[in-house]
Amino acid sequence: MTLKNIISAYAQYEQDVVASAKACVEEGGGIWVGIQECSPYTDLVLFNSPETGSTLALKTTAITPELVASKIKNSNAQFRRTK
Repeated sequence: MTLKNIISAYAQYEQDVVASAKACVEEGGGIWVGIQECSPYTDLVLFNSPETGSTLALKTTAITPELVASKIKNSNAQFRRTK
């Protein structure tokens, strides 16, 4: 395998991670913000709650539509309690 092939494969992997994360956010009811690179092992998917505008995050390795929906629901409830 050449360096060019490795770079190309990694670029495709990054595109797949972004597309997958974005789909999870949208299906879970969030508003896509992007991916924050934190370390070689942990990147965060950032998304906003449509109700409060709060920015929330989940690890790229653990994101699902259900977790996005749950994170939004919990954040919205906490936001209402602190108003």
